[in-house]
Amino acid sequence: MRGGDFPDTVPRSPAGDAGRAVRAHDRGWPARLHTAYAAAASVLALALVLDGWDGTLTAWRALAWTGLAALLLCVLLPPRTTAGTGWLRVRGLARGHRVRTDLLVAAVFDGRVDRRLLLRDALGNRVAVEVAVLLDNPFLWHEVDAGARRSRAAGLLPHAAALRELAERIDAAEARRLLSAAGIS
Repeated sequence: MRGGDFPDTVPRSPAGDAGRAVRAHDRGWPARLHTAYAAAASVLALALVLDGWDGTLTAWRALAWTGLAALLLCVLLPPRTTAGTGWLRVRGLARGHRVRTDLLVAAVFDGRVDRRLLLRDALGNRVAVEVAVLLDNPFLWHEVDAGARRSRAAGLLPHAAALRELAERIDAAEARRLLSAAGIS
């Protein structure tokens, strides 16, 4: 079985994730995508205007500025995170990574500033998901947590300190949101 593939028990379809019901997705992804496009377009427009104003704009320089803006877009392009019953997928610029959350064997944090949750399943698949994405998307977290609970119940995930810490952070954030919405805090 190739990395990222699901066993035969999960419906497959040539349309990618269309055969697997997407139950949760990163609701902030479209806004971050829009910001990446806007930043790249702004850099391109500013470079072309300033270069034209200086009188040094040529076709080659315009092409170089366009290449720089395209490179900036590639750097800023946010990964797209989706989840369903028993799976989590993070799709980047070039390719996506999938794990079976109901077959998790490891869950650890990576990084100090831009924290990521690294997940590995029993099939050898790995994925890194931004902690901020899980904090901002309770439905996405619910799918990951439900799968992790099944992994723990099956004895595949004996050490889940990272998931417990993340669950506490998400519960605290949700409690603050509810109290704030009720006008209590």
